[in-house]
Amino acid sequence: MKPVSRAVDRLLRGLGIAADVARADAVDRWPAAATAVFGPDGATTTAVAVDGATLIVAVPSSAWASEVRLRERELVAALETSAPRSGIRRVRTIPASR
Repeated sequence: MKPVSRAVDRLLRGLGIAADVARADAVDRWPAAATAVFGPDGATTTAVAVDGATLIVAVPSSAWASEVRLRERELVAALETSAPRSGIRRVRTIPASR
């Protein structure tokens, strides 16, 4: 299986999208990072996009936006653990659509 993963890595690098794929992994790993920091309540937040090294997260209220800002360092550290190649350095919040 490793030869296949190496071939895929080479292909992604060759296409110039390896970094984009790695950053997108942070969207998939957000639930685990949010739960690690906030506990089960972290499920009320949703990663929706990546903009460079910034993960964009939809939150249900301004109180949640404040909490994410206050605990951004912890969230980024959790993402570094679960998606180390993502390069995420910031978390930005947007209002969740209702």
